[in-house]
Parts: sequence; C-alpha cells; structure tokens
Amino acid sequence: HATDTTLSRSAAGVLAVEGVVIPSISSTNTFTNKRITARVQSVADAATVTPAGDSDDCVDITALAQAVTIAAPTGTPTNFQKLIIRFKDNATARAITWNAAFVAGGVALPSTTTVSKILTVGFIYNTANALNKWQCVAVSTEA
Repeated sequence: HATDTTLSRSAAGVLAVEGVVIPSISSTNTFTNKRITARVQSVADAATVTPAGDSDDCVDITALAQAVTIAAPTGTPTNFQKLIIRFKDNATARAITWNAAFVAGGVALPSTTTVSKILTVGFIYNTANALNKWQCVAVSTEA
C-alpha cells in the first residue's frame, strides 16, 4: 500500500489525486462508464401518492387496491427533469386522477390501470412559456 498520497492543484479550482482530476460541483468533467442509480419511491397501495420532486426519479406503485390520485410533486423541479411513475394494480383496474401539475405533452394522461398489467408513464418537466408543468411524453402498458 502507498505510504503517501499526492494531492495537487492542476488548474484554478481543480484538484487531482495522484494526477487524476477530482470532479467537483462546479466542474464540467465528463463521466464515462458510470452508472446512475435511479432514486425510487416505492408504494404498495395508497389513495394519494406524492412524488418527491427533489429526491425521486421514479415512483413504483406495486399493489394498487383502490383509485389513486397522483398529487403535485413536492420540491423545486428543473427544466427537462424526468419522472417515471409505474403502476400495477391488484388484479382489478383502478382509476387514476392526476393533479393539474401533470398535463398531456403529446401523449394523453392515462385514466385507469389495465388489469394485472404494468403501466409506465413518463414525464418531463417543462418551464417553456411559463408552462411549469410535468408533461406526459410516454405511456406504455405491459403486453
């Protein structure tokens, strides 16, 4: 094992360890061969589900046993932020109601689940023209 480590300044505000640059919050480094693990809120069943906009990339609703309302996400979303919501009912189709923060963005918002099939809905946050809404850009039901 090494007995010492070389920490150096490779440019203004740029640190390196053993000659390898350390990415920082303000750097523009490119990450290669790095996996980004989605932040997932898991819900078995609920009448209202509220995505956490600052800490959830996905919401996984796994055993929906009642009609559900998807509330406006909490937090402060950013332009082009993505959100995926996945539904699976408990062998009975369930109604879905969407908060006004969600709008059709070329694809209509689904209003019900399909019995025992996974329904996946994709959104992109849009600040264009002061819209400030989660636009539905994809809907897919398991075959």
